[in-house]
Amino acid sequence: MRWRTIPWLPARPWLGAQRVHIRPSRAGLAFAALLLALWIAAVNYRLGLGYALTYFAAACAIADMLFTSRNLAGLALAATPGKPVFAGSHALFTLHLINRSSRPRHAIGLAASGASAAPGLADIAAHGETAISIGMPAPQRGWLNAPAVCLSGSFPLGLFVAWCHWQPDARVLVYPQPEQDAPPLPWLAGTIQQERQPGWPDSPDGTLELAGVRAYHSGDPLQRLAWRQIARHDGEHLFSKQFQPGADAPAGASRGSIMLEHATLHALAPEARLSRLTAWVLQAERTGLPYGLRLGALTLTPALGASQRDACLRALALHDLPQDRTAP
Repeated sequence: MRWRTIPWLPARPWLGAQRVHIRPSRAGLAFAALLLALWIAAVNYRLGLGYALTYFAAACAIADMLFTSRNLAGLALAATPGKPVFAGSHALFTLHLINRSSRPRHAIGLAASGASAAPGLADIAAHGETAISIGMPAPQRGWLNAPAVCLSGSFPLGLFVAWCHWQPDARVLVYPQPEQDAPPLPWLAGTIQQERQPGWPDSPDGTLELAGVRAYHSGDPLQRLAWRQIARHDGEHLFSKQFQPGADAPAGASRGSIMLEHATLHALAPEARLSRLTAWVLQAERTGLPYGLRLGALTLTPALGASQRDACLRALALHDLPQDRTAP
């Protein structure tokens, strides 16, 4: 394999021997106590075979310490950017352990630093590589940095544990969490300009028609309140009129477009505005209706497709965040 052909691999991602720490394991401490007991017995009873056994076991422990360190040292480390996720879910980071040497590496553990779960073990063939995915919760929107990870190994005898810490250079973009049971799309551009009065039953030119009423959602325009239904319930419950593209539109007629505006949702909390706009972007993309976004000084013209969806969600994810959380 030619490592230079890998685009995400840094020029010198070596894990040098000076970065590898090593200490005795519990089994190693017990083995040291056994060696001490053997040496004391050999001295007391003047046993030549006891000396030989003690020195041979000590030599094996020293060799194990050397091979445990070499099993980890010299690895190349790299991380690939993860796919964007929505707040409240888990982000996945793919970490690559690359072995450029001619000897295989065995039983290398990798886990997020401070995690209580046992690290996953991986073997890396000579001149090969292994990809390991690590998940972490994404509680809020913005850029989420990959967690620091700890690589460890106790191969071959388990008398010593070698480890090192690594901070992967990778980020995942976290979109705002879509609002659950969000209200229908607001027809604010193209079609809504032809709406005459809130509450008219249908439109002969096929722009918008009344689809029914639903429970009032915070942020709905006041002119769309269904006063007749509100009066029937003595004002105990609020209802809003719901519109949809007219069914009488001629074949091939344009359904217009909508403009999702952040300023119109002033009745909601700042994060609730972004959650509703996120839900509307996904809803407009599913329905195949061109949509745009007006977010402060940023204006995205109406369009449709994956690039438009990603641009709108990215703008919502990075809106009004500090500079250190919005840098790509």
